[in-house]
Amino acid sequence: MIKCTFRLYVAMVAVFVSFTAVGQGELIFDDSYVHEVRITIDNNNFWQALSQDYMNNYPDVPYTMASATIDGEVIDSVGVRQKGYASHFGSQGNKKSMKIDFNHFVGGKKLDGLKKINLNNGYGDPAIQRDNLCYNIMNKAGVDAPRTSYAKIYLNDQYWGLYLLVEQIDRTFLKSNFDNSDGNLFKNMGNSELGWLGQDTSQYQETFELKTDPNAEAWESFVELMDVINNTSDGDFKEEISQVFDVDLYLKVLAVDVATGNWDSYIEHGRNFYMYQDADSRKFNWIPWDYNFALGGTFGGFGGGGNGGGPGGGGGDEIENPENCLTITNGSSPYPATDSIFQQVINEDAFCCNIDWDEACQAAYDQITAGEGGGGGNPGGGGPGGGNTLSLFPVDMSGSGKVLINRLLDVPEFKERYYQSFCRMLDDNFTTDRIFPLIEQYGDLIREDVLADPHYEWTDEQFEADLDQGDVISGLKRVFTDQVASLTSQLNDVYDCNSLVTTLSPLDVSINEFMAVNDSLSTIMDPAGETDDWIELFNNTNADIDLSNAFLTDNMEEPEKWQFPVGTNILANDYLIVWADKDEDQEGLHADFKLSRNGDFIMLTEGSDVIDSLTFGFQETNLTYSRIPNGTGDYIIKDPTIGFNNEQETVVIEEYVGDVNVYPNPASVAIHIDLEKLPTTGATVTLSSGIGQVLSSQKITSLSTVLNLQNVNAGMYLITIQDEESKTIKTEKVVVLK
Repeated sequence: MIKCTFRLYVAMVAVFVSFTAVGQGELIFDDSYVHEVRITIDNNNFWQALSQDYMNNYPDVPYTMASATIDGEVIDSVGVRQKGYASHFGSQGNKKSMKIDFNHFVGGKKLDGLKKINLNNGYGDPAIQRDNLCYNIMNKAGVDAPRTSYAKIYLNDQYWGLYLLVEQIDRTFLKSNFDNSDGNLFKNMGNSELGWLGQDTSQYQETFELKTDPNAEAWESFVELMDVINNTSDGDFKEEISQVFDVDLYLKVLAVDVATGNWDSYIEHGRNFYMYQDADSRKFNWIPWDYNFALGGTFGGFGGGGNGGGPGGGGGDEIENPENCLTITNGSSPYPATDSIFQQVINEDAFCCNIDWDEACQAAYDQITAGEGGGGGNPGGGGPGGGNTLSLFPVDMSGSGKVLINRLLDVPEFKERYYQSFCRMLDDNFTTDRIFPLIEQYGDLIREDVLADPHYEWTDEQFEADLDQGDVISGLKRVFTDQVASLTSQLNDVYDCNSLVTTLSPLDVSINEFMAVNDSLSTIMDPAGETDDWIELFNNTNADIDLSNAFLTDNMEEPEKWQFPVGTNILANDYLIVWADKDEDQEGLHADFKLSRNGDFIMLTEGSDVIDSLTFGFQETNLTYSRIPNGTGDYIIKDPTIGFNNEQETVVIEEYVGDVNVYPNPASVAIHIDLEKLPTTGATVTLSSGIGQVLSSQKITSLSTVLNLQNVNAGMYLITIQDEESKTIKTEKVVVLK
């Protein structure tokens, strides 16, 4: 059979598939064109006022009332303020990052379904691409990350510059990416090792902010997570952390952070992330944030063009006056500007001057004090004039010094999952073949507006260089080329990616049947007794198939959204049920997405190959889309035959006249079969599996018969009642719960 790669598949289906519904943010985050945002503030000294509000009130910066026109749509009485930390203090000109809050002054106001939007200035990122490239890689790896697009920003009709629009992490984001958005959202506001600070919740509130409704229970849950991470015994850690934290999700984030050299994150500084505790599963989910310093991004403009350039970078660019360091003026450095070791540290790593005095700065200071030479600075620091390559984090992050990473990678199963994420990422995601066209596409899209940007802190030549091999910092193409080579070599030393070689051909396993609207009248329930959405897979081959490397998704742009657990097998010519309910902590297979009644998309992949997929429209309650012929045919709308051949129907033969009652259904102990009358030739009741394997059979000698389920496992079964001439009186699907 001819295989179809995901890349080719997307190109093919894009011609035929159109989506009728436009979700919230779909218009603003359309990145195929540059948007236009015009902000009008009733103040001739608007910029000085915004800047003063920031400097006087950070981090609780007040909003200024303004009106905004976005792509021609006017929305008045919105809030505008400056935002950011490194992007604010590091930038030497007037191009500061900003935030627009549409409903700050008038509750309920939204634009394109959004309440807030971020305007990022691209500090440290001459190509203004690092955030959107990293989020793109995250999404393809199966991580829900913010959406981005580009916009020309005008302030009181002055062209202020080309900005990157970035989605706000708030309830609106949660509604788009989680089935239940009523949980607790925490934002990391500073530097955190995720270490144990005791039971007092106030200790954690110094570094984390609860962004959703304040409640003591939320903080107690957060402390419980910290307790599990830090204090659970090695023997219990795997089970305990899996109950409170989405491990697979974070391992994907970790792989992308390492691959992109994202040093301004948890893996180095303990910064820049959110965690959302899902209201249903109660698990914490990692949400990535702020990637302008990834992929070789660095500080400042290195004497670039525009409005005065930047403050200089790290890694050897000497800082002329340490007294002007932000870490001195804001008191975060414990040492005076005259301290010679402090001066050595900041000249090796400008982060420790311009941004923050963190653990890495202190470690460098201590190393020099101990006579061990320079500390080497933060991994992202770049030097001027050399086009330096990106400093790598090792693929094997065991012993990283971060408690969460160390403990997760100490579990062999988790470490293998992490390496598998790396293998898949280097196969069809973090590749020059995929990323280079994106770099060129975005470069062509924004070039004219960047070169016209009056506050751009780099030169025109540095913009072009950053799209390619780089100048004062590593260019994006150089970073990807070097990283792919280095990461591939490292990965080959610790893991055999050949174990993930694609083994399936299209329709070896088919999406055979699914139900998107399931209620109690269907009698189809998962092992927890819940009537959830479900997807039935069928093995069209005569051999058992291991699905450990396969994925199900409801999003074409996230082909690796939900991975089958290690060791998941579908037997030859047999069925496998996946509950699409986001209840991954329940017994059975539970995907982390639900199906939409109004229409959706389902895809089964292995590696970069599409095994089966479909797009469907509005769904009726308790009816399914089922392949006829079973396993290979077109989809028709019909009554469910979950776990059985789709051509099998419940039927009562014409020769038998009388009612047949099979109950209870679902059952756990026994099933009763009541006949209105006995067939003249006698009858037999048979219990069989979906592929026809007979599990039990007994004669019916009275009007009421009991079928014992003591030795029957939970699942879907078929009861067949026949007369002695083998004519079927009735067949009925039953659910056995244990």
